[in-house]
Amino acid sequence: MQFTHSPDSVRFYLGIDGGGTKCKARLTDLNGAVLAEAVAGPANIATDLSESIRSILDVCRQLLQQAQLTPEALAQCGVVAGLAGANLPSAAERFGHWQHPFAWLHLTTDLHIACLGAHAGADGAMLICGTGTAAFSVVNGQHSLFSAQGFPLGDKGSGAWLGWRAVSHSLDMLDGLVPPGALSDAVVGRLLADQPVQATALISVCRDFRATDFATLAPAVFDAARHNDEAALDILRDGAKYLEALLRRLVQTGASQIAMAGGVAGAVRAFLADEWQQYLCAVAASPEAGAVLLAQHLAAQAATAQVPDHQCSEKAGGADWPTAATRSIA
Repeated sequence: MQFTHSPDSVRFYLGIDGGGTKCKARLTDLNGAVLAEAVAGPANIATDLSESIRSILDVCRQLLQQAQLTPEALAQCGVVAGLAGANLPSAAERFGHWQHPFAWLHLTTDLHIACLGAHAGADGAMLICGTGTAAFSVVNGQHSLFSAQGFPLGDKGSGAWLGWRAVSHSLDMLDGLVPPGALSDAVVGRLLADQPVQATALISVCRDFRATDFATLAPAVFDAARHNDEAALDILRDGAKYLEALLRRLVQTGASQIAMAGGVAGAVRAFLADEWQQYLCAVAASPEAGAVLLAQHLAAQAATAQVPDHQCSEKAGGADWPTAATRSIA
């Protein structure tokens, strides 16, 4: 990676956490003191690259405004962007062609920075249950990634998957295959409020739904479960079994502390068996804080490496970092 601007010009670190629903960012000085924080739209580079870049630029605009800095300050930012979809080489390569405005930009996965933030840079693991589902661990320099397949291929136990299952169940109800209940009533009431209560109408409404659209129905599953709706409880038990399988794989990597995060993580945790509760720990800091930690680490590593012409290798984090998941962008 060649620096877009001289590394000596870096005065700020910018940590970006981009997911399927929103993009959060933190701007700090070189000592890590927080100058501004902001939130913008989705930033999943595998789903919509253009939207992701717009969200990143939007969140940067907000940060500069809060910190009372001019747009030129972006050229003084060392940036780590942990983005959903960065685990896919094709998506990471397309993102790498972006002519960004920063001093330097390092791309990694949203899971990586979430894990760094959750464990304050120490070894540990992360189970994400938000719009999507994924598991990630860092143990003795070894990175392990599970799930992260994306909706609808995977993401079992996620908000999107819960919503999709709720719609599927409601279609069965409208076809007379299962009896009505609290879950189907909630889905039909919300999606077919001004339309005929028919399966074809529900299909038409949901035909172009994205993962984020299905995820908005996840609260209905938990609400119905609280009313002892068997369909909702079955969906949550099924999702919990998959999440427990992911926890098992994380433990097999040597992780003894696993943090859970994401929009449905808190609610779904109650459905996990007691044997897994002992591994779960509190999140120490946010993903964007983890991104700033990584930016500081990369800057220190580049400074001590003393590579000619301000160059550093694509494996900016060391030989144990997978090139498919992390890369630096000129």
